Amino acid sequence: MNDKLIHSQKRLHDSLFELYMQGGLELYLAGTRRLKRDLIIRLETSALTPKKGEIIHYYAVNRWDDDDEFDEWAKPLVALTAEAERILGVTNSQLDRCRPTDVVMQSFAAFAEI
Repeated sequence: MNDKLIHSQKRLHDSLFELYMQGGLELYLAGTRRLKRDLIIRLETSALTPKKGEIIHYYAVNRWDDDDEFDEWAKPLVALTAEAERILGVTNSQLDRCRPTDVVMQSFAAFAEI
């Protein structure tokens, strides 16, 4: 191959890789279909292990649409310890005003279409 063609192929490869890294390849492959819904999910628990705690913060955002977001705290069945309050930055009195965990979980599942 001549050097010009090799250089051109390398530039094309680098451009496609950059597009892929920015998520553009998925948009390109989607074509005229609606944008893909990729959720970034973050969950916070009331303790260090699932056996000792429960999910108390449900957060998800669509990678392609910041307005497509779910962010809600839930009232746990068992009160947080003082250490958990300090680590999470939320208090039992704040969580007392939230909906129960099972109700929030159902709303979150509906949002995420699980």
